[in-house]
Amino acid sequence: MAQLAEHQDGILRVTGSSPVGSTMRIAVLEPGAWGTALGIILNKKNEVSFWYQNPELVLNFNKFRKNDRLPDIKIPQEIFISSGLKKIVEKADLIIIASPSFNFRKTLSELKIVIGNTRDNLPPLLGIAKGIEKETLKVPSQIVEEFFPKISYAHLSGPGFAKEIIRGIKAEEVIASKNKFLLKELGKVFQNSSLKVSTTSDLVGVQLAGALKNVLSIGISLVEAKGDKDTSIEKKLIDFGLNEMAKVGKVMGAKKNTFWGPAGLGDLVLTSTNPLSRNFQFGKHLISDTQKLRKDITERKLTVEGFESAFACYQLEKNHKLDLPMINEIYKVIYENNSPEETIENLIKLV
Repeated sequence: MAQLAEHQDGILRVTGSSPVGSTMRIAVLEPGAWGTALGIILNKKNEVSFWYQNPELVLNFNKFRKNDRLPDIKIPQEIFISSGLKKIVEKADLIIIASPSFNFRKTLSELKIVIGNTRDNLPPLLGIAKGIEKETLKVPSQIVEEFFPKISYAHLSGPGFAKEIIRGIKAEEVIASKNKFLLKELGKVFQNSSLKVSTTSDLVGVQLAGALKNVLSIGISLVEAKGDKDTSIEKKLIDFGLNEMAKVGKVMGAKKNTFWGPAGLGDLVLTSTNPLSRNFQFGKHLISDTQKLRKDITERKLTVEGFESAFACYQLEKNHKLDLPMINEIYKVIYENNSPEETIENLIKLV
């Protein structure tokens, strides 16, 4: 299996395989809409494979070559799709963990079982989930550290929707890692017509920004559902939410500037105002379908990352003795059955 190595020339390479930054073999594990779009984009210059644990799902994808969340997009025939995880990862130069935050640990667990004692020889891992694990309050990089402490990890986040990016609409993404060589090479990999990529060493900040913006967008879109045309309230809530992001980031060791960049402000504005966002749709429909939405998410019929992260953020607030009134209100409407109407009133009072 490929092994990450830093050479004297400062380039990050995978021993016995192709160098990161050139044509690579990329394994995408459990891709949803964004993972599928990313895989299709990367497949233009690389050899991409998709892995799903469910064999029936694999049969369906191989037969129809499309993801229902991207109904008008065909998955190229050259993308290999399989439920055989070992076959997918054993020659990979880069592994993208595309699972949502609530399944992130499960996918890593499957990966650890398959590779067994060779786990220190894995290639770099890249995560794209935007959430905090509800049970442990950990961001993805901290979960990776549990399973693969010696493997380099990077995280991709920022504003953009799979349905738009796959059609060539420009999006500004951020890649974060503690490994500067990996950052340099991944920056080259992701340079293409539809992704503008910047890099940072603030791994915790980029992950927190992605998770927190999902939570905050639920509250902002709920207020918008009230029907007022006063966009100044929405803007004030975005500013208020950014300050709550920064408070969480400070106690978690993140850099403040990260939250005012694409991963924070950029993503929060987009997610809070665009109907393509599932968190936006969740917030908008809380007024009319609260119980059904909670049930659908709990039964995994609907993926809304902000739902899980709201619980985690509320616990982080208590653990670190923070004052986060906006996150409090969002937590209460989701988990304590506070009425959406009361929540709207309370959120507006904050600004």
